[in-house]
Amino acid sequence: MAPKSTTLQLQQQVSVTANEQRPPPTRLARHYVAVERQDLDFSLYPSNVESLVPKIHDIQYSQGILRNDRNFSPRTNCEIFKFVHGQGSLVKDVDDIGVDKYLVETTKRSQVKHPEPETHVIFCSLVKPATQGPNFRLQSSLSRYTANNLLDYYHISPQFLPFLLGEPNYGSPGSFSSYDVYGYVQRTEFFCQHPRWNILENQQPWSIYMTFDIQARRTFYLVVTGVNCSKTALVKDRLFQTFCRNEDHNLSRRSFEDPFFIHTLIAHESLNDLKPVMTVLRTNLYDQLDEVDAYAKKPSDRRKLEKLTTELHEISQNADSLLASADMAIMVSDRMLESHQIIQQQLFAFSKYDEYHKTADALSYLRYSAQTHKRWLTSYKNRKDIAMNLVYNLVTQQDAYTNILIAREAKRDGASMKIIAALTTFFLPATFVATIFGMSFFDFQSGVYSVSKNIWIYAAVTLPLMIITILVWWMWDRISDVKHTKKLSFTRRESVTDDIEALKGKVL
Repeated sequence: MAPKSTTLQLQQQVSVTANEQRPPPTRLARHYVAVERQDLDFSLYPSNVESLVPKIHDIQYSQGILRNDRNFSPRTNCEIFKFVHGQGSLVKDVDDIGVDKYLVETTKRSQVKHPEPETHVIFCSLVKPATQGPNFRLQSSLSRYTANNLLDYYHISPQFLPFLLGEPNYGSPGSFSSYDVYGYVQRTEFFCQHPRWNILENQQPWSIYMTFDIQARRTFYLVVTGVNCSKTALVKDRLFQTFCRNEDHNLSRRSFEDPFFIHTLIAHESLNDLKPVMTVLRTNLYDQLDEVDAYAKKPSDRRKLEKLTTELHEISQNADSLLASADMAIMVSDRMLESHQIIQQQLFAFSKYDEYHKTADALSYLRYSAQTHKRWLTSYKNRKDIAMNLVYNLVTQQDAYTNILIAREAKRDGASMKIIAALTTFFLPATFVATIFGMSFFDFQSGVYSVSKNIWIYAAVTLPLMIITILVWWMWDRISDVKHTKKLSFTRRESVTDDIEALKGKVL
């Protein structure tokens, strides 16, 4: 089985790399259907379960979800892993009849006076239906009948119900316990959603529910994943390697005494999903840093800076998303450690000190691993910020140099214009006088100077024409100024990019 695990890991890494340039998927929340709230039925789930906390659980909302047939498949298709009498087994393609038989067998074993510890895991998936109608767009591989039986039999918290049907709300992990009159824990449950690390893929998060019945010494898990989640097969593979061996395999007898074993195993696999994603992020970041360094040493086409800026912004967005997921992983580990401490006395009562402390150490290791990854992600983001500042400084320096060149050329043109203006000023009086005296209104022949009586025609034509020209110029300038002011002040801005595109080639 070991080569199979390695193959699954390699396939996932290839999948992450191949989907590196894949566009973001359509947001699933846009297809959500509002839950229909109807009259309460106090004889149905979750009214009669121990895990109900009316302070935070909405019974009407839960029953509205369960009444929607489109949230469930017409026929159950799941897998059941059982660890009973020191031996593990995995049953595939279990239907509604198979689940009923499994519950009957579990009930019979729970009636034994001194039961042996058991662990049961039901793996179900989320599929995309052909038509719309599910409240959270996805459909459970469980039928409505089987889902109601499991929810009621194991007293599953109604807070986990949206997770069962694929709502990725990433709420806080839930940890609830029931106590007897003497203050001893009788039952505890813990459920959570693990973060999604590969944000470029349309995948559902791991949703895990666990309940531990101390009197029956029975641990039950309900594992919900996407239909194409390769990690599900890897988790089953690891369970098979550890617990589906012969009875001489002492490891299987020893490890399953701690109910948080599978929670820890899945948290470890979830954290492993981050490694190939961080490799892609780190590679892209270092490639862009090399590009920035090369451009800083020898500036070339400025279009490279536009591409660099886009790539660095994408890296920043991915790093921010992974940082949020790392915080989520740390919170899940913290809550799991707190919930694990609740069962300390019960495990110690059966002299399971070694199992308890190994699980606690493993959870602490996962927590510190998530913190280590978060530190690296923070470091990558800081490096990106430094590179982005360098790009901005390069752009500013080039713009400043361009402005200096423009100023020099403008100064040179200004000097030339001054020379032309000086020459024009020098020759203008002479030109004006020559033009006036060159007209036919003046007569200098025969030594006699005379002025025509029609000289007034010149003034009558010239003065109105000058006034009209000045008025036309003034009106044109006012109209242009008003249009320009309205465009800048009152037009709604869609984005900075739209403003730049709209003003290209125009003189402000």
